[in-house]
Amino acid sequence: MSERPLPKAKIERTFLNWFFWTLPVAAAGLCAYFVIHDIIFTGPTLTIYFSSAEGLEAENAFIKYRGANIGEVKSMKLTPDKKYVAVKAKLEYAARDIARQHSMFWMVQPELKVGSVTGLRTIVSGNYIAVEPGDGPATNEFVALPEEPPAPVKAVEVYLLTDDLGSLQKNTQIFYRGVQVGEVLDYHLADDARHVIIHCRVRDEYAQLVRMNSKFWNAGGIDVHIGLFSGAQISAESAQTVVSGGIAFATPPDYGPPATNGATFGLADKAEDEWKKWAPTMSLHGLPAAEKEKSSLPQINSQ
Repeated sequence: MSERPLPKAKIERTFLNWFFWTLPVAAAGLCAYFVIHDIIFTGPTLTIYFSSAEGLEAENAFIKYRGANIGEVKSMKLTPDKKYVAVKAKLEYAARDIARQHSMFWMVQPELKVGSVTGLRTIVSGNYIAVEPGDGPATNEFVALPEEPPAPVKAVEVYLLTDDLGSLQKNTQIFYRGVQVGEVLDYHLADDARHVIIHCRVRDEYAQLVRMNSKFWNAGGIDVHIGLFSGAQISAESAQTVVSGGIAFATPPDYGPPATNGATFGLADKAEDEWKKWAPTMSLHGLPAAEKEKSSLPQINSQ
């Protein structure tokens, strides 16, 4: 009998074959994408030290800049010396340049002060970390500020000496002829503990008003003057100063040289009558053109 040839296997490639091979390749590619994305396209992890992290929650608190979320708090734990809370936060890739020296971090939370309320939105959304970017070399460790730093503006900074702080506080307004021209930055006791030193700034456009012979006084509360013929006269610098306090100053017609940064003045309890009558003519070069037009007095025809 003649031998019959053995049958040969016929291999056919179907769609199912391609599908079974494509699935593991796609999975491997997806894994590689996530690994590359997590390693290359991710922001740095920061450690921010807070004296108290009350109100922050891991995986539920964010870092914000200009109102946008740029990072998230990942974990919190006490430092070995138990003086700080080390908050680890992950920045988004687009915000990686914020991890630099001189960047300032602070917690935003609801705060009630005399005459002002801040951070009301955090009652609903929870406390968060705000940041002001710096321009130093790259770093991943920061010490948080106890509160929001004052906004950087061009100004002349002066110091006022007083025996008692009274109702004055940070951000208390400074007035010249009833117009707000500056604010209080901070305050502290003098080295001898006999006086309070108040650190103030007058914005650059009004800096010419502050002269070395200017007089400052506490303009908070209500001023009551009783005259023999005029009766009782009640006045206040503004409605807000009645509640939160305020500082006013005046400059004499024979004004001296402009005050420089660091100049020190005494703070009187109240203004003398003569001070309120001072009305020197000075050019405010720093005012924008629109404000100059509004502040210029019209020519009055006396005929």
